[in-house]
Amino acid sequence: MAGQVYFGNKKFQTWIPAPQSPMEAGSVGYASESQFLNGRAFVKRSRASHRAFAPSWFGRQNDNTVTGLNTVKDFQDGVYGDGPFYWVDPFASGQNILPPHWAAPALTEKDWPNLASGVTPTFSSVTYANGFPQRTATYSLGVGYNSTNKLVIIIPNGYTLNFGWHSSAAGISGSTRGFTITPYLRSTGAASTAIYPVSLLAGGTTKTNTTIDGTTYSYVEIGITCAGTAQTLDIVGVIAQILPTGTSVTSGGFISGRGTTALEFSSFSSIQYYSSNIDNGQIGLSVNLTEVDK
Repeated sequence: MAGQVYFGNKKFQTWIPAPQSPMEAGSVGYASESQFLNGRAFVKRSRASHRAFAPSWFGRQNDNTVTGLNTVKDFQDGVYGDGPFYWVDPFASGQNILPPHWAAPALTEKDWPNLASGVTPTFSSVTYANGFPQRTATYSLGVGYNSTNKLVIIIPNGYTLNFGWHSSAAGISGSTRGFTITPYLRSTGAASTAIYPVSLLAGGTTKTNTTIDGTTYSYVEIGITCAGTAQTLDIVGVIAQILPTGTSVTSGGFISGRGTTALEFSSFSSIQYYSSNIDNGQIGLSVNLTEVDK
């Protein structure tokens, strides 16, 4: 991924130039501070937040390759279809590419978005080793339940998505209750056979146990499901990494979610023309990307 970032929507994904460094990548949420007459203060804020990115690039205006700088504006203009858009954040891909509330579902106890559509989980405190979350989310799922809240992750060709979900018991199959992963074929864009990862025991050092090959599949949709009888499902933590195919996931403790859900262009691109006579036309390009729930 050196010098490039994998970016796209469900229809088309490609490598784009890595933004200039440093890039502003803040977390945005509600916060209000009030001061009392006695000089003390009170702060009210949301627990949840969304990411806001302000990337900028410097490159050639006349580079018409698909990985050229103009590709960023082409995505914004709709050349490759509508958003939302996704990227493989190089700062998260080798850690935990999931958003915070997908990695630790108990965060939804406050004001993070719910993972399971139409189902409000309950929460309990259990202490696990190796840095796992200390709160567990438990869902009561009906027969044939399939959440409409899906998380999309795009996978570069030559890379593999490694996924693992951790519960109070090992060996729970998503084919009965748990997570389902629907992979989409790179060749046709069609959905392939669903994958049902089995749970890992929370508190252990095995991070993932399911792989999806980016050579065959371009992206996946991840959601919560339940088949057979109505059952309860508890989720402590979830870890996902995108690594070069053939690279093993290292053992270790829980890693918090450092990725994003989906992205939208929240401003029109700004282009600065520098010179048409140097290196085929030097330009600067900047946009704003905001994390959204879609």
